[in-house]
Amino acid sequence: MLGFVNDLLRQAIGYAIVLFGLLMTAVQRLRISSFKANQNRLRRKYNITTNAPILSYGEEVVRRIETLATRAGDKANFALTSGSTGEPKRFLYTPARLRVLKLTFSEVFARACWSLRLRRTSLYVFNSFTVDASLTSMLLNEGTLPPYMATLQAPYRIQPHEEIQRLAGKYGSTAVRLWLLTISNPGVLYSTNPSTISTFFDELVLHWARSSRLVKDWHENRNLFGTEIQKIVRRIDSRGSSARLGIVAASNVALPLESFAPGVTSYICWTGGYVKPFLERLEIHLPSPRYRLIPMYSMSTETIETVTHFDRTGETFLPVAPGVVYEFLEKDHPEKPLRAHELQPGETYAMVVSDQYGLRRYHTGDLFRCERFVSGLPDLRFMHRRNIEYSFTGEKVTSAQVSAMFAEVRREFPLLAVDTFLSCVPSQPPGAPVPHYKVLVLGTRLKNPDGLTERIATHCDKLLCELNCEYANKRASERLGKIRVMAINIQDLAKQLGRGDGWETQFKFLPLYQQTWESGVLQFSKQ
Repeated sequence: MLGFVNDLLRQAIGYAIVLFGLLMTAVQRLRISSFKANQNRLRRKYNITTNAPILSYGEEVVRRIETLATRAGDKANFALTSGSTGEPKRFLYTPARLRVLKLTFSEVFARACWSLRLRRTSLYVFNSFTVDASLTSMLLNEGTLPPYMATLQAPYRIQPHEEIQRLAGKYGSTAVRLWLLTISNPGVLYSTNPSTISTFFDELVLHWARSSRLVKDWHENRNLFGTEIQKIVRRIDSRGSSARLGIVAASNVALPLESFAPGVTSYICWTGGYVKPFLERLEIHLPSPRYRLIPMYSMSTETIETVTHFDRTGETFLPVAPGVVYEFLEKDHPEKPLRAHELQPGETYAMVVSDQYGLRRYHTGDLFRCERFVSGLPDLRFMHRRNIEYSFTGEKVTSAQVSAMFAEVRREFPLLAVDTFLSCVPSQPPGAPVPHYKVLVLGTRLKNPDGLTERIATHCDKLLCELNCEYANKRASERLGKIRVMAINIQDLAKQLGRGDGWETQFKFLPLYQQTWESGVLQFSKQ
């Protein structure tokens, strides 16, 4: 009965969200129509002149951020970047700025519900069970148990509660997520990184007995759990949860999502950059058209880079985040910033942003392709980070070269072409005479019949020599060692690179990392 009442309330919340989405669709159209005038106003406000220098993260940017942080006083907080560099960058986030980010996500979600006619709007976010210094963690951190209606719409918001944390410590995060999803039966799943959702479903398949243990214990005797846990469960209960819990508890093999959370119809995640292997893996667990993928807009720790726009042609991504000035650089003319209306469809540009939190003509390092123009604004699709490279002795191995190497090695070794992710990390073991690069194989239990690992390593080394003449020279002079191949899972990779238990928010899967295998944990812990 309680689940039935909760679902009626969820339906009422859903109607409110859809109406909010209708309202924000009108606001979005107003933002688009006034974009040029608003950009000119912000340029004057931030004093952006044509001769102002374009800056990457460095002393000048840090100085401006620290100055603003001093003015903000005890309201100043810093979010650390999660990604490709060894030394995380620090960006200022005040409570007001965090509220703007939360509102931006909420209104994009509401517009999606309105435009895509989503019936069950309750949302489950695959957030980390641990608190870290990432922006995602700052946005999702709850000081107290949220209001009843909030947990109906967003059951994941109970996860920071100490009793839920104890369950995660005892059973593991995958088991707690399976239990929560089965009880709450949300309509939409969300994770910034598709690897987080993909890993969850892979864990269910590989370790079902362990992952379903919490559901079984709860189903057999929920009275063994404390009154606080039972109170929390009543907050998120949904119609048919007891039957679904029984089905999960009785099964000895992993069940598909529709068996324990049949209300899910859509999932939202990042689709840009190098996440294609994880999206392909998710298609196995969440096949279309049964489940709809809603691409997430481009959001970095530095700023919101694009905002999703929904129209009859689908999702587009426009540079209309509040309070941000956008400029763009061509590859052949980096000295001449362009404005949004000056871009050309089919061309790729680097994004430069300015805001009131210390970024003034800040070079994000992110490259976007202009697909077309929508209502006078460019539809920007994230391509990849600019100039991700690593060098021990001047070889300057780049992510583009590594990606090309991976494409060839997949063709040569079919084992690596299915359900497998490849990455490359520079390595300099203590006491080793020369450094080398490690090729990491994720997603398969790589065996070594007839020297398979060695043959893959040899082929990778040969390919990289062909793609990078400096690498070939350093290998010939024995200043670099041969590539080594090892199998690993994504959790262990994230842990080795210093992301630890909070890897869901602090980790980005890349073809090449700009830190060594041995120094990842140490470099991140300095912060």
